[in-house]
Amino acid sequence: MKDKKRESERFDYPKTIDYCVEPCASEGVLKGVAINISQNGLCIYSFVPHARGQQLVIKSPLPVDHSKATVRWIQKEDDSMYRVGLGFDIDSSDGQRKKTNA
Repeated sequence: MKDKKRESERFDYPKTIDYCVEPCASEGVLKGVAINISQNGLCIYSFVPHARGQQLVIKSPLPVDHSKATVRWIQKEDDSMYRVGLGFDIDSSDGQRKKTNA
């Protein structure tokens, strides 16, 4: 069901994902667990803290045409787990989603 505050409907997406922090070579590939996904973003559990505004590249295949995302919010769940809201990056010049080969 679509939340009134959301641009697009979210769907449960319980999958383990690989991702990296841009530039990807600096920290290597990290593991996370996806919770839900929409055309505009992804919510994951992460085992490392991220900063709001940090750019991530999703290495695992997704059911959407996006691989780059920006951390919108983060919530500490316990000592070693964080819930992270990601917004997929959009090319502001034409309103289309950016597609990357990363």
